Amino acid sequence: MTPGAQGGDAHRPWYQDFFGEEFWAVAAHEYTAERTAAEADYLAEVLDASAPGRRVLDLGCGTGRHAVALAGRGFRVTGADVGEWALRQAARSAAAAGVEVEWLHLDLLREQSWPVGEFDAMVCVQSFGWGSDAQQLRLLREARRALVPGGLLVLDHSNVLTIASHYVPEATFETEGLLAVFRRDYRVVRGRSTGSIEVRRGAAEPVVIRDDVRLYQPAEVRDLLIRAGFEIERADADFTIGRQAALTTRYVQFVARNPEAADTTAINRWEEPPARRRTEPAAPGPADAVVPGDVVDLRWSPDEIDFVQPSVDRAFRGVTSGTARAYHVTDPYAAAQAAPVLSEHFGLELRPDTVTAGTGATGLLHACAALAQPGPVLHLSGGHPDLPRWAARLGSEAFATRIGNLTADLDRHAPSVLVLDRPTIAGDLYGRETLDEIARAARARGTTVVLDEAYAVYAGPDASCVPAVSEHDNLIVLRSMSKGYCCGGLRVGFAVAAPALTRRLRDVLPPLGASGFGLTVALRLLAQGDIFAGLRARIAEVKPEVTALLREAGLTVTEGAACLPWVTAPAHDAARALLERLGLRVKEVPGQETPGTGGQLGSRHQGDAGAADRELSDTENSGRIFKIAVPLSDARLTAFRAAFTRSGQHA
Repeated sequence: MTPGAQGGDAHRPWYQDFFGEEFWAVAAHEYTAERTAAEADYLAEVLDASAPGRRVLDLGCGTGRHAVALAGRGFRVTGADVGEWALRQAARSAAAAGVEVEWLHLDLLREQSWPVGEFDAMVCVQSFGWGSDAQQLRLLREARRALVPGGLLVLDHSNVLTIASHYVPEATFETEGLLAVFRRDYRVVRGRSTGSIEVRRGAAEPVVIRDDVRLYQPAEVRDLLIRAGFEIERADADFTIGRQAALTTRYVQFVARNPEAADTTAINRWEEPPARRRTEPAAPGPADAVVPGDVVDLRWSPDEIDFVQPSVDRAFRGVTSGTARAYHVTDPYAAAQAAPVLSEHFGLELRPDTVTAGTGATGLLHACAALAQPGPVLHLSGGHPDLPRWAARLGSEAFATRIGNLTADLDRHAPSVLVLDRPTIAGDLYGRETLDEIARAARARGTTVVLDEAYAVYAGPDASCVPAVSEHDNLIVLRSMSKGYCCGGLRVGFAVAAPALTRRLRDVLPPLGASGFGLTVALRLLAQGDIFAGLRARIAEVKPEVTALLREAGLTVTEGAACLPWVTAPAHDAARALLERLGLRVKEVPGQETPGTGGQLGSRHQGDAGAADRELSDTENSGRIFKIAVPLSDARLTAFRAAFTRSGQHA
């Protein structure tokens, strides 16, 4: 009896030798042409409907069953597998079918960084569970990195709940010229099935190949996908779209997406996903710049600096090189320096044990994601995605909600953290009364509230909810120097919370995050008080005209709070065509609250009747909207008006 080649190296993983000629001689009787065609039909239908493009990577492609079939259906396929014998067979199959497939010899579990390009989609069928849980998680994270933002993963796995019902320690399969003896031992605590297949073909000496497979419950695979950073859209059963998995389901297919904002762009708040844009926009130019070709760029507000420039210049004036070299080891969170300035700025007493400085709102949100462990996290639908995504990658579940559904969703999900944006993407600058109600409801359920006020600076310090931390020991309010101040490059942000909650935040936030230079300039800016009166006056002057022109052209515009330099409109094909005809370039972002719901903290869940029973109702699709910056400078406003004159929309 000849053992498999894996027996010669204790450090060589079993799967590198298991999937060779002997295995595939047995598997060929299970993976019939009819089964392969049905599975490929399912994969093609899912990819056609949901993938952003045609570039597909087949993870653990084996002999190319699905890779060749998908290539025959018009996809640009790359197949990756650790088995050299299987890849040779796959290449022969592709040649016989007359299709082109790129084949990669790659150990997906052990390769630290996959030498691959970008893909619009990946499929992984019957190739999951060969390594440890940590290796599977690393595989999924590497897969997400190789997917374009918005890219799709279809991950199939064998459901151990079904396998266990007919698991036997020994079984025999025999057909003409082939005898296979399966010996298995399921280790319940480890969740792994270890064993061997003794394969005898004709009169040849039998060959024994050994395996050690991790068998997963669907809930365990779901957890790994979430921790890897995927957003799960649904789970299908036995390669049938829409069929729910049950105890008797043999194969479960998870359909998951790489979040629309990639790691490198997630800090751009409410940014349009690059996968949908197809081409990256140029960085915004000077305040009065207009995009060539009579296109007015309304994705940003580069002209707001015109109205705060004197204050910014005063803050930078006289800052010395000694300030840049400052290293405040005795005040690692800049609390002693910042507390007096913030107290004066917001008009209340803030002690050093309530103030924490970090690397902008982004750095503070990252720390709050760690603070959220073990989760789950509840966030407003369409809100800024950083915290919930980071928390998910640390192992927390993330659920979307609406202000009108908060009470029911707090009860339903029992979140450790609720993250809110103030204002919302639609411009709802809900007031202190609404926040107090939310904070009390969250406190009664043991939930910490993280209130992101990065955009609230436009309303001035008197409109901030920072004073609320004195009444709510479960509230963290975040502020930054980016929006309005036009000083995001300082990388300084502040978190204000009750002392006990501040201590918890500092447990997970790296010290010395705010540089001496950036902190000095930021505090000088804040010490000047409300510097936005002129900016608010300009917004109030031009926003009604901008709104009126857009509405006259046919857009359904939501103005939001009067002090905010943007408006929103539903993103649909007709609106998209209108904006293109006008020559207006805007951001397309996830939608959020229906206007007018702010301040109504509901006690009844308003979703469909079966929402409580849905296993994968992590997100609520409230549609997409256009976020349109209000042109503030004379040059940009003139160009905006001209767009309507050129198109005949306005005389």
